[in-house]
Amino acid sequence: MQNKYLYFSLFFFLILILVSLNIPFFWDGTFFSEIAVHYFNNNFSEILNNEIPDTGGFPMYSLYLAAVWKIFGKSLVVSHLAVLPFLIVIIIEYFKLAKRFLQPSTIKHAFILLIAEPVLSTQAILMGYDILMVCFFMIALNALLNERKWTFSIALVFLCMSSMRGIMLGCSLFVIDMFIFKKAGIIFLKYIPALIALIIWTLFHKEKTGWLFFSPLREYTDEAWTSPFMTLKKIFYIGWKLVDQGRIILWSFVVFYGLVFFRRNGTPEFKLLSTIIFIPLLILTIWMSPLSNPIGPKYFLGIFLLLNIFVCYLLQSIPDKIIRNICAGLFTISLVSGNFWIYPERYGNAWDSSLKVIPYFKLKDQMDEFILQKNISNKEIGTQYPLIADTRFSNLSDSSFSYTNVWSGPISDYSYFLQTNIINTDIPFQVEEVKASWLLVKKFASGQVYISLYKNPGE
Repeated sequence: MQNKYLYFSLFFFLILILVSLNIPFFWDGTFFSEIAVHYFNNNFSEILNNEIPDTGGFPMYSLYLAAVWKIFGKSLVVSHLAVLPFLIVIIIEYFKLAKRFLQPSTIKHAFILLIAEPVLSTQAILMGYDILMVCFFMIALNALLNERKWTFSIALVFLCMSSMRGIMLGCSLFVIDMFIFKKAGIIFLKYIPALIALIIWTLFHKEKTGWLFFSPLREYTDEAWTSPFMTLKKIFYIGWKLVDQGRIILWSFVVFYGLVFFRRNGTPEFKLLSTIIFIPLLILTIWMSPLSNPIGPKYFLGIFLLLNIFVCYLLQSIPDKIIRNICAGLFTISLVSGNFWIYPERYGNAWDSSLKVIPYFKLKDQMDEFILQKNISNKEIGTQYPLIADTRFSNLSDSSFSYTNVWSGPISDYSYFLQTNIINTDIPFQVEEVKASWLLVKKFASGQVYISLYKNPGE
C-alpha cells in the first residue's frame, strides 16, 4: 500500500524530466557545463588548467556529465536523463526515511509535500548539481541511522567530493553521529576514506593551481570574508530563504506545535528528527554566513526534504483525521504557492529554485532571434548574469553566442543593454536609469518573467 506513493512520485518526476528535455543549463549549471565541455573536448587529458573554471572542489558533476556525453553524445536530452538516476535515488531514500518515522497513513502526506517542494522540482528540470549532493547526503544519512558502515563510508566520499557544501554536510553527519552513538574511536573509522580522498584532492589541486579552497580570482567577490555586521545580516538573509516559498507555515508548525508535542511526549524519534535537521542547518549557517556568496533556497534542499518528514511526523500526532488532512492541504498549497512568490527585483527571487523561471528560456530564445534578425552585434549589447551565458555551455551548441558582461558598469559604455527580472543585479540604480531614459527597442514577457532590449539614447 505504501509503495504506491513511491511509484507515483517516481512517475511524477520521470514525466517532469521528460517534458523538460529542451531546457538548457541555467545559473550555476552553465559553470559546471562549461567545465564538462572542456573535459569532453580534451578527452579528460587535463583535470585542471588555466582555461578550465575552478571552484576549488573536486569537479565530480562536470566529470560525470562529460563521461556520459562520451558514451551517449553531448546534448541537453542526454544531460537531463543523466540527472534522473540521482533523482530516483533521492526519492527512494526519502521513502526509507518516511517509513522509519511515519505511520503508513501519513506517508502519503510526506510524498505530496515531496512533489510540492519547489526547489526539488526546479533543480530537477534545471539539471542542478545539488541533486547529486542531496542524493549522496540522503544515502549517507540513511546508512548512518541504519548503521551500515560501508555504505555510509562510500556515500560520504561522494558527498564530500561533490562540493564545498557537501563537505559541510559531511561534517554535520559526523556531529550527528557523535550525538547518536557517542563512540568517538569507532565513529572516526567510518570517516577515514572521505578524509583521505579530500587530502589527496587538496594536495593535487594545490600543486596544480597554487591555492586551496578559495580562488584568488574570487577573493574580493563571492569568496570574500564579510564584516561582523554583514555576517549578522547574512544570517538574517539565510533565515529569510529558509522560510521563503511558503515554508514559513511548515517551520511555524514545527516550532510551535513541535514544542508543545515535545513537552508532552519527548519521544526519541522527535529528538532524532530535531538532531538531523538542525545540526546540518547550524553547520551550513556557520560556514556560509561569513562569506559574501549570495544564498539561495537550493542550498538547503536536503534540509527541506527532512523538514517535510518532520512536519508529517508531528502531523500524525493530531488525533482528528479531518484536522490532519486540512493541515496537510494547507502545507501543500503553501509549498506550491512558493513557485509564484516574487519580490522587488533588487532583492533577488531565487529563480533557480522555483518553477516561475520556466518562461525565461523561451523568452531568451525569442530575444536572441530578434537581435539576430535586426543584425545587432551581440558585442554591442551589455547585460549581466545569467544572460551572459555562452550558448556553447547553456544549450551545448556547436557555435558560440553570448553577450558582454557589464558586471559593475558603467552601462553607458554600451550601445544596448539587455535586461530581465531574472537578473539579481548588483547595480540597481544604473539599471533603473536605463529603464527611465533609454529607448525600449523590444520587450518579450510571459508569466512573471520579462526580457527587454534598450538602446542607448546617446548612440
